[in-house]
Amino acid sequence: MIRSDHIFYDLREGLGSPKLLLPLLVVAGIFTFFVSFQFVYIFALLYGAIFAARALIGRRCPQCDGPLQEVEAERDKSDAFIMHVIWRCPRDGYQEKETIKGGSGLFGGG
Repeated sequence: MIRSDHIFYDLREGLGSPKLLLPLLVVAGIFTFFVSFQFVYIFALLYGAIFAARALIGRRCPQCDGPLQEVEAERDKSDAFIMHVIWRCPRDGYQEKETIKGGSGLFGGG
């Protein structure tokens, strides 16, 4: 349900919901395997459009629906390949912390 004062936040969360993406994947599989392999391209474009819409909306504040801004990033003290990014809303001060696991460059795994 999209709230009238949180349109972008609710839309972004809805587009990334497993309740939308997994049934869509099942329908794509059924059409691809039982009807025609040509449906792969249509569903690939649909998934691309969903992820592009999420990227265009960006991170949003769940309290005021304003855009979150990256304020700082720091490395984890125990693991050099983990970075913590802090996102903050300039309107109401809401903040969230995102953990990103990166590779180690040319020969790195993860």
